[in-house]
Amino acid sequence: MTWTIAAVLLLSVISIGCSDDSSATKPGASGSDSGGNSGSAGTAGSGGKPATSGGGQGTGTGGGAGSATTFVNTGTCGERGKANVTATAYDGTAELYIIGEGGLGMDVCTIRYDVARVGAGQDGCKDPLSGAACAWSHLVEYSNPTVVLNLDGACDASDGVPPLDAAGRAELDGTRISRGFSAAAGHGDSLMKYDDTMQKWIAVGRVSWSEASGNLEYDISSGFCNYGR
Repeated sequence: MTWTIAAVLLLSVISIGCSDDSSATKPGASGSDSGGNSGSAGTAGSGGKPATSGGGQGTGTGGGAGSATTFVNTGTCGERGKANVTATAYDGTAELYIIGEGGLGMDVCTIRYDVARVGAGQDGCKDPLSGAACAWSHLVEYSNPTVVLNLDGACDASDGVPPLDAAGRAELDGTRISRGFSAAAGHGDSLMKYDDTMQKWIAVGRVSWSEASGNLEYDISSGFCNYGR
C-alpha cells in the first residue's frame, strides 16, 4: 500500500514536470521571435546606417576614381610672355596656352595675365651652371586674367598645370613669383625662377632680352597635356 501511494506521487511529479517543460517552450518561442525581430531591427537601424554610410563613402571614392574625366584631344601646354624690363622694373603680360593637334596645330586656349613688378626678387639669383649673377631679378605678380580664346571649352576641360578653368584662373590671380634673367655664355640666355619648394633658383627656359631696349620675350612649353570632352 505504501509503495502504491509513493508510485502515484512519483507519477504526479513527473506529469507536472512535463507540463512545466511544455509551457516553458512557449515563452522560449516568444523570446526567440522577439529576439529575431530585435535583431532584424538592429540590422536595419544601427547596423544598417554605418553600412549605408560606409557604402556611400566607398561608392563615392570608387566612383570618383572610376569616372575620372577622359580627355579626347592631345595638345601642348605652356606660357609665353612679353614685357619691358630693366634692373628696377618689369611690366608686361603672360599667356598660358594650349596648342591643339599635339602642339602642331593652332591655339585652342589662351589666358592672358598682366604681370608687373611688386618688389625685389629673392636673393641669390645666378646661373646654375656658371654661377654668374643674374642681370636682374624681380618679384612679379600675375593679375587680371582674361580669356582670349576658349575653343569648344578647351580651357575648362584640360589637365594642364596650372589648370586653366575658372577656378584655376582665379587661383593664379594674385600669385607672386621671383623671376630673373641669366645671360650665361655657352648655353644661351635663360629665364630664371625661384622655386619655393626646392628653395633655390632654377632655369625654366630660353628667353630673349635686350638690355638696350628692355624688350623681353619668352615661350616655354611645359609638355603634352590633354583637353576636350
